[in-house]
Amino acid sequence: MTERYAAEEQLRQERALLRTLIDALPDAVWTKDAGGRFVVSNRAHDEMARAVHESGAVGKTVFDLHPPELARQYEDDDLRVLRQGETVFNKEERVRHPRGGERWHLTTKAPLRDRAGNVTGLVGVSRNIQARKEAEEALRASEAIFRGAFEDTNLAMGIADLEHRFIRVNAALARLLGYTREELLARSVFDVVHPDDRDESRARREWLRGGAIHFVQEKRYVRRDGRVLWCVTNVSLVRDADGRPQLYVGQMQDVTAQKQAESELRASEGRFQAFFDTTTVAMVETSPDAHYLRGNAAFFRMFGYAPEDLPALTIADVLFPEDREAALAQYARTARGEVPSYAADRRYRRKDGSVLWGQVSVVAARDEKGTPNLVTAVIVDMTERKKLEEQFQQAQKMEAVGRLAGGVAHDFNNLLTIINGYGQILLEQLTIGGPARDMVQQMTAAGERAAGLTAQLLAFSRKAIVAPKVIDLNEVVTQAASLLRRLIGEDIILTTALANDLSRVTADPTQVEQVLLNLAVNAKDAMPRGGRLTIETRNVRLNREMPAWPDCPPGDYVQLAVSDTGVGMTEEVKARLFEPFFTTKEVGKGTGLGLAVVHGAVKQSGGRVDVYSELGVGTTFKILLPASGDPPSREPVVRFAPRGTETVLLVEDEDGVRQFSRLALETQGYTVLEAANGFDALAAADAHAGPIHLLLTDVVMPRMSGREVSEAVRARYEGVKVLYVSGYTDDAVVRHGIVEATDAFLQKPFTPWSLARKIRTVLDASS
Repeated sequence: MTERYAAEEQLRQERALLRTLIDALPDAVWTKDAGGRFVVSNRAHDEMARAVHESGAVGKTVFDLHPPELARQYEDDDLRVLRQGETVFNKEERVRHPRGGERWHLTTKAPLRDRAGNVTGLVGVSRNIQARKEAEEALRASEAIFRGAFEDTNLAMGIADLEHRFIRVNAALARLLGYTREELLARSVFDVVHPDDRDESRARREWLRGGAIHFVQEKRYVRRDGRVLWCVTNVSLVRDADGRPQLYVGQMQDVTAQKQAESELRASEGRFQAFFDTTTVAMVETSPDAHYLRGNAAFFRMFGYAPEDLPALTIADVLFPEDREAALAQYARTARGEVPSYAADRRYRRKDGSVLWGQVSVVAARDEKGTPNLVTAVIVDMTERKKLEEQFQQAQKMEAVGRLAGGVAHDFNNLLTIINGYGQILLEQLTIGGPARDMVQQMTAAGERAAGLTAQLLAFSRKAIVAPKVIDLNEVVTQAASLLRRLIGEDIILTTALANDLSRVTADPTQVEQVLLNLAVNAKDAMPRGGRLTIETRNVRLNREMPAWPDCPPGDYVQLAVSDTGVGMTEEVKARLFEPFFTTKEVGKGTGLGLAVVHGAVKQSGGRVDVYSELGVGTTFKILLPASGDPPSREPVVRFAPRGTETVLLVEDEDGVRQFSRLALETQGYTVLEAANGFDALAAADAHAGPIHLLLTDVVMPRMSGREVSEAVRARYEGVKVLYVSGYTDDAVVRHGIVEATDAFLQKPFTPWSLARKIRTVLDASS
């Protein structure tokens, strides 16, 4: 009895322990007999059953606790277990919950067998999986959202495993790369990355695996058709709950068009920058408050500033004080947007204080609101043009002065012709030694000096008639010295050092005098506080070994040197010394023509000019003229000219000159037909019955020129000789009236004897 009691007690305790254990379980646990009635029901299961029946589940069937359609489902599973001995694993079922409503449970049912193996009932375990089902539903909803976002978006997206193989791609990615989805899923990410970008892409992905969240990279991809795309790629690494890498998710945005636009913009900016840096015009950008922001090399070169000066520089700094108000007001109107742009010629102040004339074009750039935020200016250096304009104006003034001087010279030479001519005639009629003769001699001497002085002065402003002669250079220098002393002033000492055995040269003495005068004027300007001007002559023999005159052929030359003790000149000035209109003098104080005239005159005579100068010491001009072996050309003073008996047709519009010329010719025995103009001359010729041997005519006359008169007379009298006279010194004015280069010409003023001698020479010359 005791043993049996002990066994029963032990069994009772084990059952109590088992009951305690199953009641402690959160899952519903129950057993059923072969008839389908609940035998055992733990606390969790009873709570579920009491939601329907107050007495709980024991002794009840599923039809007592659940609606018929649900009960039949449960009974079907029970019968499979009870009749067939099967175990129903993890079946999802909906059960009524104690707190209302139904919940999803995961149920497992297994058969209970006796010792003989017969099924006597079943045991069931049911776990509440409502939270999991809700999570799955939420996940399915999220997946649907993700699927829509992944599939329907125009943003190319792809998912790759840790080996970088595509495992999912959307339609946008397939379209972007030109593949089908199946083709992409059979490829690696690096199969579509540009070969030059693969290493960097791998490095970025390894960087992700090292702990980074994601990366954004701009790289190239290769489409199926071979075309290269630029894309911005955003790649993230997805990890599991333990932080282990699982897969890569990437998004790609095509920026090829943007990259091409950026490339074109960079190329355009590069071209603009190259133009900005290399153009010869100054280009600057300024702020609306007139501060300089950027300038090109031409700007710094033109204005003399360095790039580091720019931040502190304003427009006012490059303007002269007297110009600032008007210039800044004009700039401000554009900077405020009142006028979009303007152009102007403006005077600027360089860093060293010198003047820069510029043609400026200014335009304002605007922001997206239309407000001016940047002002750009382009400045063309007009300094040289301005100088040329001033020089041209000065040259026009000189031309006007020259024309005026030519007209004055013409009238003055007519007067001198009358004064000197009648003086010479009067001298022949006065007794030698008488007081009247002495006075007339003084008068004619003064007239001759006046004629010489006029010729010298007019040589500067007009192209005098070039008449090369064999001359003694020493005589020309000596004759010019008196005029030079008056020209240079008393504070400059003029000395001459003339070689005694000087060779002759072939040149126009008037041109040589002009050269001396121009050099003296330059020397005077170089010695504002006085100094010394020295003129030297000497013979020079050149051979091929003399480097001083490399372009002169070997031979004998005469050197004329003009030296001063002035300020000297720089190498830059020397290099441009003989350029027309080049001058270092202030505006209005020099034409820049003097040394150009010197160079031209010397070259015309077959010579060369060389210059030596040293700053603070002085300057020497050396002129080399070829020596001539011929004797000097001299016009002897003739008081008695050979007489003649021929008929001369005299045409002169100046009454006094015409009357004097007639008297001089008739005194020498000539028959004179007198006319005041061309029409009268032709009428006189037609009325004359005999021959006309010579036409003596002024070149420049109203209504009919001397040339026209000569052509008309020659048409009537074949073989008639012509002698032209003129008071003008302009070679162009004189030559336009001469038909042939061999035609004779006599410059006014002339004396009775020079006129008679010239006529005799022309008449005696062979046709």
